[in-house]
Amino acid sequence: MQRVEGWPHLYRRNNGALYYVRRVPVDLTDVLRERQFKRSLKHRDQRLPAFKAAYDAVHHEVESYIAKLRRGVAAPEAHQAYELAVVRAQRLGFDLRPMAELASDAASVEDLVARLIAVEKAIGDRADRTVDAVLGAVEQPSLTMADALEKYVALHKTDIRDKNENQRRRWRNPLDLAVRNFHAVVGEKALAEITRDDALTFREWWVETRIGTDVRTAVTANKNLMVLRKIFREVNDAYRLGLENPFQGLRISDSTRRERVSLARDWLERVLLTDKALAGLNPQARGVVRVMADTGARVNEVTGLETADIVLEAETPHIILRANSIRSLKTAHSERTIPLVGVALTAMKENPSGFPRYAAKNDSASGAINKYCRENDLFPPNATLYGLRHGFQDRLIEVEAPERIQADLMGHKTLRPKYGKGPSLTQLQSWLEKTALRPDR
Repeated sequence: MQRVEGWPHLYRRNNGALYYVRRVPVDLTDVLRERQFKRSLKHRDQRLPAFKAAYDAVHHEVESYIAKLRRGVAAPEAHQAYELAVVRAQRLGFDLRPMAELASDAASVEDLVARLIAVEKAIGDRADRTVDAVLGAVEQPSLTMADALEKYVALHKTDIRDKNENQRRRWRNPLDLAVRNFHAVVGEKALAEITRDDALTFREWWVETRIGTDVRTAVTANKNLMVLRKIFREVNDAYRLGLENPFQGLRISDSTRRERVSLARDWLERVLLTDKALAGLNPQARGVVRVMADTGARVNEVTGLETADIVLEAETPHIILRANSIRSLKTAHSERTIPLVGVALTAMKENPSGFPRYAAKNDSASGAINKYCRENDLFPPNATLYGLRHGFQDRLIEVEAPERIQADLMGHKTLRPKYGKGPSLTQLQSWLEKTALRPDR
């Protein structure tokens, strides 16, 4: 990030977004785990009056919090205090061990002497915190699965910081669902009290009372088990709890799982993409369908396009799929440039500024399009909007596009190492011309 002159603690990211970034004062580094305060200001232009209001609010918030910490009014809660003690002990070369363990016969005399020497060297305001960390006077907090969920989210804050509100909600919902279901079945137990029998009881609840009785399937059940397994494992490691993971290896066999339906060229050209078929959709939703059909892009990649990502005046018109202020991308491999051909080129010329109606609202776009297509028999059985991406992949295979070309266009990780610059826009365009759709009018 680059510093913005004239504004204390103001930085600009490469995509233009402005952030308030401030180092934690030296006298508070042992109180706070974070190294800096970092807040998105949700603006790109510091000259706007609305920006100054946002900046002043964040600056006042951080200043007030620092002042409270120094007065002792604000303090880290028990869980954070334990985390800080772990870090503090490690900085001094020790593991955080309970005081009772250090006082037992099994404790190493050499280790105990080294800890006492470290305590003796501690001076000033940090002495008490050093004693707590080195001599194990900080009580290990009792974490329920709900507590562990919040810690898991905190551990992944860098993974979700560039996601928009809708993406964060979709990332968080499966976590909340799994923990809520587990508490309903087993109760709010501390992690140390959750047994293998509890995990098996939860799996049996899914098998006996859920699967087969409603629309939910083993897919959702396995997602619940996977989420609980990940939360338990990562929080257990971060807190050094030393617990066996009761969810390890648990899953439910799913013989009914259906593969996503691919939308074939013939169906797209004769049924879905005709002017008459899509006439009832609003223009932007219609454009989203057509761009997806001839680029293979995901719905959030298309609805999240900004004007700067749409290049129509170049020799090879194209769109640039990259993280921006509207949305992040699914993976690092998802960043790519796709030439525009066929119905995708026509649609982007009709929407040169993108699809603002659905910016950061890809769920709304998917819901509206899927509903319309089902009501008007524009999808074959069990198909959804995502079938456009599968159909695009199938057409690449039909024209025998090389694996590297397919991976670059789909945003997939290739099995082979990538060397060189990769195919040019012109080369990609030549393959897309072969897959381009020509719907009936």
